[in-house]
Amino acid sequence: MNWKQIILCVTETAGLNRLAGYWTQHRLLGLCYHSVVSDNVPKNDARTRIAVTVSQFDEQLRELQKHWNPVSLKQIRDAVENNIPLPNRAVHISFDDGYRNNLTFAAPLLARYNIPATIFVTTNLISTRYQMIWALEFHERLTALPDSEFEIGGQTFLLPPPESSNRSEIALELLNCVKRLGVQEQDFLLQKLRNRVEIDFVPYWKQELYEFLNWDEIRLLRDQGIEIGSHSLSHPVLASLDQTELNCQLYESKKCIERELETECDVLAYPFGSADDFSDTVVDTARQVGFRLAFTLQDCRNSNKLDAMRIHRICINREHSINSFRALISGLRNIF
Repeated sequence: MNWKQIILCVTETAGLNRLAGYWTQHRLLGLCYHSVVSDNVPKNDARTRIAVTVSQFDEQLRELQKHWNPVSLKQIRDAVENNIPLPNRAVHISFDDGYRNNLTFAAPLLARYNIPATIFVTTNLISTRYQMIWALEFHERLTALPDSEFEIGGQTFLLPPPESSNRSEIALELLNCVKRLGVQEQDFLLQKLRNRVEIDFVPYWKQELYEFLNWDEIRLLRDQGIEIGSHSLSHPVLASLDQTELNCQLYESKKCIERELETECDVLAYPFGSADDFSDTVVDTARQVGFRLAFTLQDCRNSNKLDAMRIHRICINREHSINSFRALISGLRNIF
């Protein structure tokens, strides 16, 4: 047991999680997931870091059902628009991107515990297999690039060997630079990597990670009570787009979902979702095209008064043990 695990056990035993939870019980807790995968999916693949395993998700849902009050989008709308209070210790679960494992692994567990949820789909990737969100593809290909250097925007960056333990971290730092570039430059750099690096999609666990929902499956999830929202057309950094591109990403994704599901789509999750990834212009545009609620990924709790277009969520991933999950959702964030 390492020092972090020891501290987490102590805080749990001492009841500090419950004490922290008392002070934040009136604030909506938003939890963001991406993928739920088999328990034996390898841990050392960079792509699995934003996933949780079936066992983890089951344990986390049991924790939420026992000690929290899961709420639906309707309840959140009523809180924002009609001033109807949410229950204490309210929590909302959502999934970004639209992976098929949301249907095969997540949905049965949500149904078992009778917990509502929302899935935000990237509409251009619906019905695709072995495609990836561009940022994840960039990171994976750059991590495996055999070259010792890579040029971005006229600047050459030195890379450690692919087998180096910190190659993935360097690739993540370079991805953060690329996120600020225009879409055309991002496409150019990604194509460069595609010409140099192949991705092996054969292992079953990569199929679990890279296969997206199709429309029939999305309709099935909707019929099971899971709400469907927009995650844009192609998952760009919305703050980096010009107004025409921004309108297209938001409006067309919204209309695509409405056309396929024959119901209004009025909820959005900003791609990437940090404070630098969207702007006041993005928020105003989202509101103008018809979104009533929008979710960030700013890894913080919401205030007592919800901002309809900036509802914060905390990202949950495979690194969270049940004790760190408890500490995270209670507000004891600084100890792990």
